[in-house]
Amino acid sequence: MIQEFLQSNLPLDSSVSLKRSDTEPAKDIANARSEAFEIVSDSGETVGFVKAWEDDPSFRGYVHFDSDGNVIDWKVFNDRLHS
Repeated sequence: MIQEFLQSNLPLDSSVSLKRSDTEPAKDIANARSEAFEIVSDSGETVGFVKAWEDDPSFRGYVHFDSDGNVIDWKVFNDRLHS
C-alpha cells in the first residue's frame, strides 16, 4: 500500500521506477509501517532513495533522497485534519 501511495504522490520522472529495498523497517515509530525504496533509472542505475511510512491510510509521509543521501523533499499527508 505504501508503494501505491508513493507512485501517486511522489513526483518522479517516467524514466525511473521504485524498487523496494531490503532494509529493516524502522522500529522507532510506534504503530507505523515503514518501507524503503531505491529510485532506479531505465538503465538500472540507482538515482535516489525514498523512505516512507504509514500510520494508517489517512496519515502518511515520505522523505526523498538523492543518490548521495541529501534530502530532496519531505512530505507528510494528514487527512485527519480534513474530517
